[in-house]
Amino acid sequence: MIWHYAWLFFQSNALEIPVYYAFYRGRVPLGRTALAATSSNLITHPIVFFGFMSSGASILASILAAEAFAIAGEAFLHRRCLGSTRSLSAYLAASAAANLASWQLGPLLSYYTF
Repeated sequence: MIWHYAWLFFQSNALEIPVYYAFYRGRVPLGRTALAATSSNLITHPIVFFGFMSSGASILASILAAEAFAIAGEAFLHRRCLGSTRSLSAYLAASAAANLASWQLGPLLSYYTF
């Protein structure tokens, strides 16, 4: 079970890093982008997976709450880690794109991997 979660975390993180990097348009080096994405995912991903998704609420309610939490949480953490040189809405847009990309592509990778 732990390996399945580790794989889900790894693939989610790997899918989000390029999206964040594209949004930061060279203002943030790839290494700092990867560190910010991985650090924020280490905080939000377990809460989403073990908290929201196993809360007993309907699938739709769980997904909506989890994604809203992840988008807001990661945007806040990236702004905190990478500086406030960009607006919060820019960080929210980057976080929304990255999380939606991993949410859409992650299950496909899992399906073809497992």
